[in-house]
Amino acid sequence: MKATRGVAAAMAGAALAWLGTLAVQPAQAARATQVAQVTDSGIPDAAALDAAIGIVAGPGHLFAVGDNVDGYLDAATGGYRLRPGYFNGETLRLQDVATTVDGRLLDRRAAAAVETVLPYGRRTTLAGATETLVLHAGSRRLSVVATSPRSSLLAVQPLWAFDIARATTTWHDGVLAIAPPGAGMQIAIAADRPFEIVAAGGGYDGSPRLQALQRGREFTLHIAFAPTAAEAVAAAAAMARGRGLVARSVQANRDRLTRSWLWTSDRTYDRALVWAKASGLSFLVDEYGLGLWAGLPWFRQNWGRDTFISLPGILLVGGHFGAARRVIENFARYQDLNRNRQPPTAAASAASAGADAAADAPIGPRASDYGRIPNRVSGAEIIYNTVDGTPWMLREALEYVRYTGDREFAARMVGVASAYIEGALAHAVDADGLLTHDDADTWMDARIEGRQAWSPRGSRAVEIQALWYQALLSAATLAEFAGDPAPAQAWRAQAQRTRASFLRLFWDGRTMADRLRRDGSRDLAVRPNQLLLLTVPDDDFVPPAVGAAVLRNATSELLFPYGIASLSPRDPNFHPHHVDDAHYHKDAAYHNGTIWGWNAGFTVTALTRWGRQDLAYDLSRNLAAQILDLGTLGTMSELLDALPDADGRPHPSGTWSQAWSVAEFERNAYQDYLGFRPDLTRNRLQFVPALPTAWQHFDARLPYGPEERGESLAVAARRHESNWVWTLALRHATAPREVVIDFLTRDHARRRAAFMLAPGRRARIEFTADALRLDGRPLASTLQSVSQDAVIGELRFATPPPDDADAYDVTRGKDVLQQRLLHPAAAAHH
Repeated sequence: MKATRGVAAAMAGAALAWLGTLAVQPAQAARATQVAQVTDSGIPDAAALDAAIGIVAGPGHLFAVGDNVDGYLDAATGGYRLRPGYFNGETLRLQDVATTVDGRLLDRRAAAAVETVLPYGRRTTLAGATETLVLHAGSRRLSVVATSPRSSLLAVQPLWAFDIARATTTWHDGVLAIAPPGAGMQIAIAADRPFEIVAAGGGYDGSPRLQALQRGREFTLHIAFAPTAAEAVAAAAAMARGRGLVARSVQANRDRLTRSWLWTSDRTYDRALVWAKASGLSFLVDEYGLGLWAGLPWFRQNWGRDTFISLPGILLVGGHFGAARRVIENFARYQDLNRNRQPPTAAASAASAGADAAADAPIGPRASDYGRIPNRVSGAEIIYNTVDGTPWMLREALEYVRYTGDREFAARMVGVASAYIEGALAHAVDADGLLTHDDADTWMDARIEGRQAWSPRGSRAVEIQALWYQALLSAATLAEFAGDPAPAQAWRAQAQRTRASFLRLFWDGRTMADRLRRDGSRDLAVRPNQLLLLTVPDDDFVPPAVGAAVLRNATSELLFPYGIASLSPRDPNFHPHHVDDAHYHKDAAYHNGTIWGWNAGFTVTALTRWGRQDLAYDLSRNLAAQILDLGTLGTMSELLDALPDADGRPHPSGTWSQAWSVAEFERNAYQDYLGFRPDLTRNRLQFVPALPTAWQHFDARLPYGPEERGESLAVAARRHESNWVWTLALRHATAPREVVIDFLTRDHARRRAAFMLAPGRRARIEFTADALRLDGRPLASTLQSVSQDAVIGELRFATPPPDDADAYDVTRGKDVLQQRLLHPAAAAHH
């Protein structure tokens, strides 16, 4: 036993030590210094931003860039055709590009080649020559810029995903049109100066190159994809006419990444934060109406739950309020308003619940779907099998209104909320006011061969009750904004009934149940879902002391340095690795131990609520390292194995880029560490800060209000010994705003201070141990929440258990969990 504990402790130490291996390469260190100098006086320009965040990568690193329409680039460093290439929807046309200088390949495989991954593409440098690939956001277009330190014959070699010899090529006033064999996207190519097709050998693989007719130091090739040849030719011609197109595109990338801004004394964290923004925005697409893809390379659909968990991090904290409204409106139009659905047959109900007797029963539309938004929108396929998508949407609709003050939108959402609540009360709310659902209708939704749940959570899961409660409060608040008090009063009354029942049925004084089973028994599996009780509702859904106990219980058992496990390692259903074909199907592990990146988000929120920001920030620093150096560069994977590899490095799994993973990382920075949570319906700019000890200074731009006005709050903050001094100023404001600060005291209570900030005025706020001073004068404060230190105690990361197959039930046999679920009587007897 002592040896086992020693191995586990060594693994934990290795997991923390892995952060130290994230060495910033010399070129990156120089760039970090450059941007630090720029940001002392403001937000960096496009060149300085690229220099600061560009990831200099060795061979074999994956990266991805979205086009914000329906496509993305799936590429890798250190070679050619290592990954599929650039997709338009489901169509792959272009695998890669190569560049030649005087006929010689600018070879990214060369030892001296330096590749820098950027939010919009890639730059390769060799012997003073460069090749820069730029995807233009909001279009199916890309450009390749080749440069040389001396006048040269420059050429670009597109490496097509089809046989170019079978394609039809035609010229249209200097634009080359290419019709690939078969159906699909048409292609057109133009350049900043005349070019020709060089068909005879050279380059990467001897395929045709497109070479400038005259020597020069720079050559830019533009490639456009469109459904018809005429559209493609017109698009390419417009690109060629638009002088400075690439520079404008790079500038536009900088502008959207810096619409909100946070730059601290921790450069690794800062760079990861900008990359999280870039990755998040790459999921914004206009394929089925404006929406957010859930992940890459699969999950390229608009998922309801994923969209609204991701929306605050990707769009609201970034100041993309117009896009946020359109995304909400787009999902709202798919709301199920069919009152004529018949209740499902007994067989279908049994199948949905996971009963053995209904193994072949289909699961179709249900009466309980009335008022819901879809779980997934994908072309002609729209499905509604989620209990939490609509509550998440209503929560984010209200959050959008608070960020912008858009009361007209609030009035429009009341009808959506009313239909949802009507359907829930008619079909899904039990006698205790709790929201019921099927076993696989929560975010833990994996099924055995599409039917029975791998992680059964019916009929009343813990976080679903918090979401139902918040949906009622969100609806009531929206109705009050719309001047409709009658439903608001009824919905608030229902919310209070839900809250009272919840505490009585889920909490036994020591332990929070993960769900109530259909027979009313409490499932005491330790999962992170209980932390959502502390982060989803606007107010205290559970008493603060209960919430503090929940935080202690969940984190002490589940929180590792690199993420929070989806099931306790002490549980007999715990799976140490996501993929282990020798012992189980990967979906068995999906929600039974495997670490989900997005769960770190609400974990950080819960920790910072009660002043545990340094533990939270240790987790965030590990996530930052994952973004910059683990798996696909500049993003976060869907999953990690519950246990790290032998040298302590986390092992990514699932989709290699996931929207809600990066969204929550970004949201934590602005809403939890900095604590900015505006409420324009009250003319209030509110902070609930929990600043990490690691920060010595930060500069921030925090947008709010209607996007077209461009209003924001500028904050410059410096730490002087143990005290912070903030300087605040409104930008582009026309009226005063109330600034409210709920600050932490020494014992982790929170007190509230407030003052009015007028346009043109700067306010200097000094944070002392238990008070604030405004421009040198004491600022009155009131107690908002008492300390829970006595309940929480000292929190630290849990130690990852040993990676020993004999230590876990599920790795001592084959398909152990599946047998337990499908044949519970036999499994119990065994």
